[in-house]
Amino acid sequence: MKTAKKLLFLLTLIVSFTLYSESTSAASIDQEEEIKTIRDYIENSVDELNYKFEELKSHQIVNLEEIQNLIDSHYNENPAPEVMLKSNSLDIQDVFPELTKENNKAHEESKGNLGVFINTQKETNELGTVFTYKNDNSDYIDVYLGKTGDISILEFKTVGQSPETVGQSPEIQPLYAQKYTTVQRTTGISYNGLGAQLFTLWAEASFKYNGTTVASENIDGNYKRHMAGATLNLIPEAMPKTRTVSLEGYKYAEVYSRLRYQGGIGIKWAQLTITDATLEAMIGCTVDGSVYGGLRAI
Repeated sequence: MKTAKKLLFLLTLIVSFTLYSESTSAASIDQEEEIKTIRDYIENSVDELNYKFEELKSHQIVNLEEIQNLIDSHYNENPAPEVMLKSNSLDIQDVFPELTKENNKAHEESKGNLGVFINTQKETNELGTVFTYKNDNSDYIDVYLGKTGDISILEFKTVGQSPETVGQSPEIQPLYAQKYTTVQRTTGISYNGLGAQLFTLWAEASFKYNGTTVASENIDGNYKRHMAGATLNLIPEAMPKTRTVSLEGYKYAEVYSRLRYQGGIGIKWAQLTITDATLEAMIGCTVDGSVYGGLRAI
């Protein structure tokens, strides 16, 4: 009797283990198929977008609205597969493990600065392609399309004259007089691999300078949460604020907007998948009137 019970117990274990192994194997196969479906969709989408962004460069003037319309139109015509929308167990690291490691390394090297990262990719194209569109000598838009499907947009734009300069003639101002820049804006926009716009973050200001000192004027800045990012936990921290920066004997005035992101869902910023970070858009100026802008994850 005891021997029969032992045999029955062993048989039950064997059957259970076999069923579990078959179930695990089937789940593994299903996940591999899901990964292939997602990878194929992203790679095909990136190929098509590369062609469309390149074609857009033939236009003499390109504005932000045209770029966003191109992105929206592409994803409306090429919706993501259902498995990509429903899968909660997969992330971009499962689909592109090696590219994710390279992205994280590049993020560390650029110290979270999107502008630095984009300038590097302009030279190497290792992780994606950068498309630069210009409106005039100073205004430009950089669009980074990553091989993992994410899109980051960095816009540096003149949004208006400083009120102090309206009606003035710069030619007759003495050299020691206060001078003013136009109102400049830095904007950062983040899209995920589904083509969904998550949020927009921007900062703007004009500056007065005289070769010795510089100060910000007409400051503004804010963020916008988009429908696709409605569930993201976005916390505005500074909308906007000013600061004075001193580096290696040089002085700068900067205006910045900061946005805190906290959550379990990773988003791409400066090509790093983050779940908890502060994002910053800034605009700054030197004492000689040179204006610059930037975006970074802190």
